[in-house]
Amino acid sequence: MKHFFKLTCAAAVLTAGIITLSSFNKAKKVTTNVDAYSIQLLSNGSDESRGTGTYEWTWVLTNPNPGNGEDGTLQNVSHFDIALNAEAEGALISAEYSFDGITWISVPIEVERDPSIRKCTTTDVLKFNAGTVGDQPTYYRATFSEEFGTNPYSASWINSGSRTGCNMYFFSGVGASSNN
Repeated sequence: MKHFFKLTCAAAVLTAGIITLSSFNKAKKVTTNVDAYSIQLLSNGSDESRGTGTYEWTWVLTNPNPGNGEDGTLQNVSHFDIALNAEAEGALISAEYSFDGITWISVPIEVERDPSIRKCTTTDVLKFNAGTVGDQPTYYRATFSEEFGTNPYSASWINSGSRTGCNMYFFSGVGASSNN
């Protein structure tokens, strides 16, 4: 019986050692951590645009680590949605996007719920139905009939592929009216 006990203990110690050593032999996966897509305010309409009585706001959105959404990469953005306060919504004249910052494509001026981000929010948004391709920037512009201050914590939603999905991002957006 004593011999059987010694054999059982030896087998247990040997098994535990093999399990422990095998965990060190596995190749470790290297991942790159990416905080988020980059949303940068290029102009905030603080100066009247070209003497027209309008104020243009321009942002650029980039994907700092494009990929398939695995191992720290981010999938391409399918579209960019921003929330506007009631004053900004009433003063909105136009909305556009551009893939080169030169040629602009108009989007409908509709501030409403976006069904594609219903899992993220029930907030009404201005939808820019254009996203990113790889690490190439996409530009977004909104023109208003009045001047607004900058809100560094404006809400936006980015919808991307099935792995990275829909997420809320804070960015420097349209704040309170300068006429107040």
